Amino acid sequence: MSLPRLLRVMGVLMLAGGALALAEEASGPVQRVEIDKTLQVLRAYEDDRLVFQSRISTGKWDRSTPNGHFTAGKKHRMHYSKRYHNAPMPFSVQVNGHVFIHGFTAVPAWPASHGCIRLPLDGANPAKWFFDWVRPGTPIEVGGRWGKPPPQR
Repeated sequence: MSLPRLLRVMGVLMLAGGALALAEEASGPVQRVEIDKTLQVLRAYEDDRLVFQSRISTGKWDRSTPNGHFTAGKKHRMHYSKRYHNAPMPFSVQVNGHVFIHGFTAVPAWPASHGCIRLPLDGANPAKWFFDWVRPGTPIEVGGRWGKPPPQR
């Protein structure tokens, strides 16, 4: 096991006498999340093993979901948007500021949100699965760019 991995899995505690002691193993494998805006896909990993993948819908053209390195913040089984008419956002996980990963009934194959990352509520309910799985502090990498024009209506 590499030293960085070992330090992530095992916590180091300072004892009163200045000696070091290793804490018990952290609970579970190391989690991470990738948001691919090009393909409109969320992938969740435990260590290097893919454990979950779902279609998503990110922020539309004028309200693009920001790219960057984030960590999962507060989780709310039911959150209400402070920006968009108190809109319900079930199974919400804060990514950055007013950007959340949350369940939604309409998850088209293109960017359609006001900046959040929508997960489907239908079928096996990917939004609930992700909400139950992710821990606060889990790294979230958002990258890519939607290159196709929006569909004509």
